[in-house]
Amino acid sequence: VSFYDFMKDPRTVKDGVRQFCRDYEPDAGSLPGFYNMDSLEALDTMFLRWPGPECGVPLDVSFQHIDMEALMEDEYEEFIDDPTHTILTKILPRKHRKLKGLAKLDFHDVYDKSMIDSFAALTDPEVWEAVEAMKKAGEACNLFRKRMGEVMAVLPEEGVPHLVQGGLTIPFDAFADSCRGIINTSMDLLTCPEDVERAVGALTRFTVEKVIKASAQRGAKRIIMPLHMGVDNFMSPDNYEKYYWPNLKYCIDTIIKYGMTPIAFCEGKYDSRLEVLCDVPKGKVIYMFENADLVRIRDTVGKVACVAGSVPNALLAYGKPEEVEAETKRQIDILGRDGGFMMNCSAMLDNADHKNMHVWRDVTYKYGEYR
Repeated sequence: VSFYDFMKDPRTVKDGVRQFCRDYEPDAGSLPGFYNMDSLEALDTMFLRWPGPECGVPLDVSFQHIDMEALMEDEYEEFIDDPTHTILTKILPRKHRKLKGLAKLDFHDVYDKSMIDSFAALTDPEVWEAVEAMKKAGEACNLFRKRMGEVMAVLPEEGVPHLVQGGLTIPFDAFADSCRGIINTSMDLLTCPEDVERAVGALTRFTVEKVIKASAQRGAKRIIMPLHMGVDNFMSPDNYEKYYWPNLKYCIDTIIKYGMTPIAFCEGKYDSRLEVLCDVPKGKVIYMFENADLVRIRDTVGKVACVAGSVPNALLAYGKPEEVEAETKRQIDILGRDGGFMMNCSAMLDNADHKNMHVWRDVTYKYGEYR
């Protein structure tokens, strides 16, 4: 099944998910969150490229984010003062061609007559086009969500519990990914770090508690946070500790406060952050690593949190079976001896060789037993 087919109708992967569960017998599983193509096409989205003729991407290739500047450097104060209005009238029109009419909206005056007068903008053809595009995108989202629910149901039907029941993009990453851009945010930490800190603070007050509370009310047990900006390559250890970690720590503490377990997926190289990650309540957090020194993980984070990872996806796709066996044993020897270790790949599992997957499964179940 191609990525194109899946992004058009996720039900196309139901049989594949079922067969995966039967072939590899995971103790838990989760399915990645995907954009639905019909919504992207309805909005004429610009910050993504997706498979198919619209973007010229091969049908069997996943979508790709494009790092873009949707919030200008001189708009920090506007965003901090009123994130909602800035997102509606600046960021959304810059990220979706069909939403350019939203830039003409202004609902700042709360006086009754002035508020009613503001509705006149809805007669503008570009504003009306934006409203229609959002309606089409919303309808496509509802249909995709319903169909994705059918796919998600396959896991428990096969006796595989869902590892995660919700997700949170921490405000620092949300601001970098979706507002200023990752490259610009990295530079802003050097030129105007206070503005970044204040903007992230505004977004935190705007979103975090509400999102986490809603997950708890749905009965979620574990919330995953993919961490994009925290890698060693994007900021110095000092800047990480001063600007990034407080935001991540707040999200971790809030998830725990609502009775759930945070899963922090530390993407990329994370060696210089390990000591900082230890500042969490013991036994309340799961850290998943893509690329960090296993011995140092064991001697730092492994003493306070559960660790997941990190057999390289490239090894599962292109390595030899004996290499997969050796790496699996190495990970268990280093991280699994005292418990608190979840065998996992290094990122969301994409291409992998079936022989390697079977070796990985068999070695984990045989060599990973506690005696």
